[in-house]
Amino acid sequence: MYNISEVYKGIFKVEIPLKGNPLKYINIYVIKSEDESLIVDTGFNTEEILELTEDYMKQLNIVPEKSSLYLTHLHSDHTGLVNYFDNLGLKIYMPDVDAKLLKLFRERYGEHWTNIEKYGYMQGLEEDDLKIEDHPGYKFRPREDFNYIPKNPGDILTIGNFNFKIIDLSGHTPGMAGLYDEGKSILFCGDHILGEITPNIQFWGFDVGDSLGTYFKNLEKVKDLNIKHLFSSHRTIIEDVNGRIDELLEHHDHRLRETVEALEKGAETVRDVTKQLQWDISAKNWDEFPKSQKWFAAGEAHAHLEHLRAKGVCNYRYNDGVLHYKLT
Repeated sequence: MYNISEVYKGIFKVEIPLKGNPLKYINIYVIKSEDESLIVDTGFNTEEILELTEDYMKQLNIVPEKSSLYLTHLHSDHTGLVNYFDNLGLKIYMPDVDAKLLKLFRERYGEHWTNIEKYGYMQGLEEDDLKIEDHPGYKFRPREDFNYIPKNPGDILTIGNFNFKIIDLSGHTPGMAGLYDEGKSILFCGDHILGEITPNIQFWGFDVGDSLGTYFKNLEKVKDLNIKHLFSSHRTIIEDVNGRIDELLEHHDHRLRETVEALEKGAETVRDVTKQLQWDISAKNWDEFPKSQKWFAAGEAHAHLEHLRAKGVCNYRYNDGVLHYKLT
């Protein structure tokens, strides 16, 4: 089952369950005007979610030829059903950076998943015997190419009396972007700011750089916008946006202190640092950690290490292809 509620005049929130996933559910948003509809994100590529999607489209009277889809970022819980909407003929809008990365998701031995394996080895995860086939992003990804119209930061997307500016919210992914209506103080933020849980900030490769630093910058950007209506992709709607931003900044400040303490105690590899951090997950230790979630935990620890490195707090060396960090 799923829930539909009108959260603002002409804006509907559809809560789609993500069974077996710690995120629990995704909030799909539908913006309706007299003549057209705009859907924000899709849910995983599963038969169950496809059935729920077909049902909510009927419930909200969404006519494909008068509708479009906006994808905030590349993660499979946001893009998994893009091929379904593409086949229906909806116009699909997405920021170029993440759209180009998403097109690499299809091939098992293509650039994206090969990089994920490479990063796992660098992080010291080889002994955990992780399989890409168990990665949620791989299991529930789009399987085919799709057509899209680039909508990049600074562009405008209008539907009815809503005038959305695309704004850069990168950090969670290299190219995530939100929909911002300044006149109505509305922001569809994807996974940039979440209630109850903290967005996962990953290491995306040395070419992308300090993703956590980028995330901090874009949190401060939203703080300056004075958002009254924040529509996030997971969990509850946040009433005090700036208060929640302060909580997220404090969370990462604590995580950075934890990371330094792990290095002080002699942890060097990303895996060893990850094991010493506190995680809000029902596992007594690293051995009991769900394998599918080890990718995300290590990636987040790595992002914190790279932020500390960008600040000059630590540096790394390679040993047989595995990264070893030490305080400077």
